[in-house]
Amino acid sequence: MSGERFEREFSEMMALIERHGSVLVTGHIDPDGDCIGSMFAIALMLEAMGKKVMCYAPGEISELFLKLPGASMLAGRDDASEFKHDLVITVDSPNTERTEHFARPCEDEDVINIDHHPTNEMFGCVNVVDSDAAATTVLVYRFFRSAAPGMITTDIADCLYLGILMDTGGFRFQNVDSEALLIASELIGLGARAYEIAHEYIYVKKYSTLKLLGLVLDSLRLHFDGRAATMEVTAGMLEKTGTTLKDSEGFVDYGAALDDVELVALFRETAPGEIRVSLRSRNHHDVSALAERFGGGGHVRAAGLTLETDLASARETIVRGFGEMLG
Repeated sequence: MSGERFEREFSEMMALIERHGSVLVTGHIDPDGDCIGSMFAIALMLEAMGKKVMCYAPGEISELFLKLPGASMLAGRDDASEFKHDLVITVDSPNTERTEHFARPCEDEDVINIDHHPTNEMFGCVNVVDSDAAATTVLVYRFFRSAAPGMITTDIADCLYLGILMDTGGFRFQNVDSEALLIASELIGLGARAYEIAHEYIYVKKYSTLKLLGLVLDSLRLHFDGRAATMEVTAGMLEKTGTTLKDSEGFVDYGAALDDVELVALFRETAPGEIRVSLRSRNHHDVSALAERFGGGGHVRAAGLTLETDLASARETIVRGFGEMLG
């Protein structure tokens, strides 16, 4: 997407925001740091502009995110359903299904769609979509710099920095580029608490989370002569350790740390007969293509899907797909 097109879209985005007084900011199910950081940064700006604002993302939300600036605007499903709004801003979600249809296509309502997924369905009245961006928070920062440069407070800088930090795996993943590093540097200059955010959101873990990690690592299996790995989080593991599914955030990356492993899957038992699968690739293999076969999606090297089946069948399905990819 050219710089000129971005400038036009940022201008259109601000025009929509200025025209409306009540805004719902929403993201994808089980929001990660990039989704939450994008939501809260935008919500804080809208609040400063005098708008009525509510944030909502379906699924489980980590307790850590509730400590962020802007968390007071986060609502539950019932409150979000009753919130009277005339504009929806959707972040980090390639389609309306991932928001449980709290966002609807442009023909139904005014929608701004900000995302970096290559599978984005361009459902907004304004679509700020760039699959080359390291994170959706990168796009939100570009918007601030273009249309509202004086509104980046230290709280907003914290939210944006968190999103970039977490979607790049602490600046370790292959999506790290010069723009992500430059923006992170500029956000620190604007007051982002780089050390505190990295310490709290990446390095510090609860005792119960580490006990859960031990059980998940015990479930590790290698396939295809060590070229693929699978792990699982069961309801029994959660009960035994007193944890929730959100405590397993990032566990899939432990499989990707293994020598010679090219493909990784983490299976999480979300309900009886429902398995959520996180996929990772360490090279050219496109795991988003595999996820899309089963109604999921994501990026080339990081994707996800949900299977309506039991754990053993889900593992068999994904391992078979891995075999096809590895040849």
